This record gives sequence, structure tokens and C-alpha cells, in this order.
Amino acid sequence: MKKSIFNLEESSRKKEIVNACLRIMDTFGIKGLTVARIAQEVGFSESALYRHFKSKNEVVLFILEETGLMAQHQFQEVLDSAQEAQGRLEKLLQLHLQFLEEYPGLFRIIYSDEIHIGESYLLEKLSEIVNQLIGFIQIIVDEGKRRGEIKAKVDSSLAAVHFLGIVETVFAYWTIKKRRISLRQAGLSLLRQMFEGIAAEEPIMTSQ
Repeated sequence: MKKSIFNLEESSRKKEIVNACLRIMDTFGIKGLTVARIAQEVGFSESALYRHFKSKNEVVLFILEETGLMAQHQFQEVLDSAQEAQGRLEKLLQLHLQFLEEYPGLFRIIYSDEIHIGESYLLEKLSEIVNQLIGFIQIIVDEGKRRGEIKAKVDSSLAAVHFLGIVETVFAYWTIKKRRISLRQAGLSLLRQMFEGIAAEEPIMTSQ
């Protein structure tokens, strides 16, 4: 599988631009992302920037594509962990939150009105990533149901949406708390509460 730019250790012009854009969006939101501001943050001229990306939206699209690729790597890491359903969900959440903690500007893209009511191709790419994540989580939940770890009646797609809701809620709470709390610990607490509701009941031992 091709590595995401977020996985690459070595620096490159594109990676510098991506990191600069995410820092700008974290501070000013996606509306505050301008070619002039990107060029200033990276430290070269606007004309040099255009050699890598033709527009602000092209940068955003590239970031979304690389985020989708990163999500695939995260899911493969979870599958390779060979844990039970709860452990896999916890690991996936930790990887997501660690990623957002390192690149909080991504949250500004995912929940931006400018994308939701703006360019249709950006919204389509965002929908593709969300559907991909929902599919990943459904696989974990369905496997947990098959192995008797999760209640058979649980709707896998709703459980996946609930999982994504935890990510959104805990990140917003982390932001309100000025990032002074543990993002990952707060997320784990919410996920474990969710899992209590979907976990299969332990078999009742009867006396002989």
C-alpha cells in the first residue's frame, strides 16, 4: 500500500505545504486559508507555491486524499493487532485521536461549512472518506458480533456513526478545554461507555 504523506519521515515541498496549511486552518479555519498566507507560512513566493498546487482547493483535496490513505493504514494496523472487538475499536479511536492531536487543522476541514456547502467535488471526497471509515468500523463490529463479543441485534452502521460522533464530540470538548485535557483518555472513556451498551452479556452460570 502506498504510504500517506503523513507517514513519510523525510521532508518534501508538498509535505511542508500541507503542514503549513493545517497550521493555518487550525488557527484561522478553512476560510482563513489563502495562497498568500500559505506562501508566507512556508517561506517562499506565491509563484513557487503554484508549481505544486494550482489553488487552495487543490491543496484541500490533496489533504483529504492523503487523510483517506492514512485511514487505510490505521485500519490495517488495527486488523494486524489481532485483538477482540473492544480492543480494536479502542486502538482505532486512539490512532484517530492521535492523528487529530498532531494535525488539529484536519478537524477544520472535516467539519467546515465551506466544504459542506461549497465545491461538490470536495464534499464528495469527504463523503468517500467518511463512508470508508464507517465501513472499517462496521467490519470490526460485525466480526465482534460473529464472535459473540457484541450483541447480535446491534446495527453495525449505527454503531459506526456513534463511533464517529465520539471523535467529533471529544475533539470539540478538548478544544473548549483549551487542549489542557487528555484527548485520547477522554475519547476512551466515551467509547467504553458506548461499548457497555453494545457488548454481549456474559453467559449466566447455573448451578448443577
